[in-house]
Amino acid sequence: MQPLQDTSARRQLLIGLDAAEWELVSRWAAEGKLPAFRRLIAEGSRSVLSTTAEQLPDTVWYCIYTGTNPAKLEKFFYVQYDPTTHGLRYMTDDEIRRPPFWDFLGAAGRRVGILDVPKFPASQSVNGFQVTNWGAHATKTARMSNPPEILKQIDERFGPHPVGDCDKVDGNPEDLRGLRERILAGVKLRGEVTRALMAEQSWDVLFTAFSEPHCVGHHFWGLQDPTRPEYDPEDRHGLRDTIEQVYRAIDREIGLMLDLVGDDTLCMVFSGHGMGPIYHASWNLPEMLDLLGYGQSPATSVAVTAETRKARVNPWRILKMVVPGWLQYRIKEMLPQALQEKLLFQWYTGGQDWKACRAFAIPNNDSVGAIRVSVRGRDKHGLVEPGEEYRAVCRDIANALYELRDPATGRPVVRRVTLTHEVFHGPFLEQLPDLTVLWDQTFAWHSVQSPRIGTLELRPQDGRSGSHTPRGFLLARGPGVSPGVELKGGSIFDIAPTVLHNAGVPTPEDMDGQPLPIRTPAVAA
Repeated sequence: MQPLQDTSARRQLLIGLDAAEWELVSRWAAEGKLPAFRRLIAEGSRSVLSTTAEQLPDTVWYCIYTGTNPAKLEKFFYVQYDPTTHGLRYMTDDEIRRPPFWDFLGAAGRRVGILDVPKFPASQSVNGFQVTNWGAHATKTARMSNPPEILKQIDERFGPHPVGDCDKVDGNPEDLRGLRERILAGVKLRGEVTRALMAEQSWDVLFTAFSEPHCVGHHFWGLQDPTRPEYDPEDRHGLRDTIEQVYRAIDREIGLMLDLVGDDTLCMVFSGHGMGPIYHASWNLPEMLDLLGYGQSPATSVAVTAETRKARVNPWRILKMVVPGWLQYRIKEMLPQALQEKLLFQWYTGGQDWKACRAFAIPNNDSVGAIRVSVRGRDKHGLVEPGEEYRAVCRDIANALYELRDPATGRPVVRRVTLTHEVFHGPFLEQLPDLTVLWDQTFAWHSVQSPRIGTLELRPQDGRSGSHTPRGFLLARGPGVSPGVELKGGSIFDIAPTVLHNAGVPTPEDMDGQPLPIRTPAVAA
C-alpha cells in the first residue's frame, strides 16, 4: 500500500464518457458549443491519457476500473483465443474477477454509487448501490442492481433506456434518424436518472457513465467526415450534425450535475478512448501472414511491380454486411447459445484452421489487428520454439507490417506494432496476442503495398463508419484543483489510484497507475 497524505475529498462525482473524442470535445468547447466542458477546462485541470485502445481497445474500461494492465485481466475480448484448445471461446464480462476501485472504497467505509458503467459485472457486495447494464453499450453481463429495488424503481419511474443494441440498425437514413432520436432521448433520460440518484441516495463517490458517444460515433462518424464514402455534402437527410448534437446534449446533462453538487465536490470527467474514421486491414492479416510464410500456405514471392490483386474476403463477414441488422438479430434470438457461438467463431476466423500456422490473426477490436504466434509448449499444436526463434518471428512480422504503404500516397498505414510481452505483465499475459497492429486511421486508404506482399486491394468488410482512437482524456474540477493546468504523462491506469487517493484510501500495490496530482496538497490538506 502507498502511504497517504491528508488529501481526501469530501465527495467525488465521476462521469465516464464511453469513446468520446477529445479533439471534438476541445474544439466544440472552444467554440462555445459545450459550455459545461468549457467550464471544466477553464476552472480545472486536464490531462490527455495514454490508453490500451492502442493495443486492446476492449480492455479500456476494465483497466480504468482496476487500475491494472490487460495482462492482469481474465478477458481482453468477447471472442477470445484459448491456447489450451487452439480455438476460440466466448467471454462475458462476468469473467473479470479482479476487484474494481469501488470495492476498495466500500471496504474503507466510503459509500459509493455505481450507475450503469460499461462492461463490468455487479460487485458481490457494495457499500451503497450499483446498477449494471441498464443502458450501457455492448455490456455482456446481467441487467441488475444491488440492492434490487434500485433498478425496479428506475424502471417504474423512468422506464428502460431507449437505444437498445445499436448494431441492429442499418445504414439507411430512416433507421439512422430513429437511432439519432433514441440516442438523444437516452442522454436526457440518463441525466435524469443520475441526478435523481445523486439527490436521493447517500454517497461519498458516485460514478455514472454516458455510453451514447460510443454508439453515435460508430454509426454516424461518416456523415460528418468528408473522407468517408457516407459523407453527403448536401446533408440531404439532416443527419450530419448528429454527433455534435449528442455531445451538446451530454454537455447539458453534465452542466446540471455540476450545478447540483456545487463547488465543494471533486468532479472528474474522463474517457478511456476516442472515436474517428475507420480504416484498417485487420481482416486481411491472415492473407498477409500466408504471403509472409507464416500461415497455412507456403510463402509466395511477390514483386513490387506485380499486378494489384483483390484481397481475400471472409464470406461470413460479407454475409453480415448484406443481411439486414434486424433480421440478423431475429435469427440469432431463435438459435441456441452453442450454435450462436459457433457461427460467431466462423465469422471471426472465416473457417481457417490454425493448426498448421506458425502465426495467425486472432479476434480483437477491428481498429487494432491482433496476431498470435504458435509457440511450442504454450499453444496446443505449437510450432515455434520459445526464446530466440519466437523473438525472431515477432521481429520479422513487425518489420513486414511496418513496410506496408498506401500505394496512392506512399504513406505508412501502420502506426505502431506492439509486442505485448514487452509492454504488459501479469498472470494472464500468455493468453494475449503476441503482436497488435494499430492502423493509421488519420487518412483514407483502400490498398496496401510492400515488397513482400505486393499490392492488395482491400474490400469493405465493416458496416460502421467510425472506430476507436488511442487517446483518452480527464478533466477535473473542485476544491484544491488548480485552474487551467495541463498534466502530462497520464494514463487510464491512473484513474483508479486517483479516485482512491482523493478519498483517503490506500492504493493497492499491484495497481499499475499512480494518483494524478490534480489537487495541490497544501489546499487539499
